[in-house]
Amino acid sequence: MWRPGPDPYKDTLRNIYETREFVVNIVSEEFAQKMNLTSGEYPPEVDEFEISGLTPIPSDLVKAPRVAESHIHMECKLYLVLEIGAEPGSGNLVLGEVLRFHVDSALFEDFRIDPDKLRPIGRMGGSMYTRTTDRFEMERPR
Repeated sequence: MWRPGPDPYKDTLRNIYETREFVVNIVSEEFAQKMNLTSGEYPPEVDEFEISGLTPIPSDLVKAPRVAESHIHMECKLYLVLEIGAEPGSGNLVLGEVLRFHVDSALFEDFRIDPDKLRPIGRMGGSMYTRTTDRFEMERPR
């Protein structure tokens, strides 16, 4: 839970606590380097959009801006934050109710999002990331 006084949280978490809303922008390989620039230890008055060169665009239902370079955005209302440990380096799991999805229509093929067009990445922890190019399919039992 957010506590007044010296701020141990990064801007994103503090903003979520204060506004009770946020946007999840799916990161694709094409702008991974710019996304990484937003993760620096900057004071609150520094605008990570300016640092990274990413483009803010207005959301429809929440105050937080979306990232124009992202092909998928989820506008969310805060549901719950679970603090995972109290030690430095511990994390927080932020759960939200998705109020609106925005999906680039160029990603659709056969009524599904084509992962080869999206090329999403995911953070593994620390400085490690993963690509989603190594996929396999399993049919569900009937």
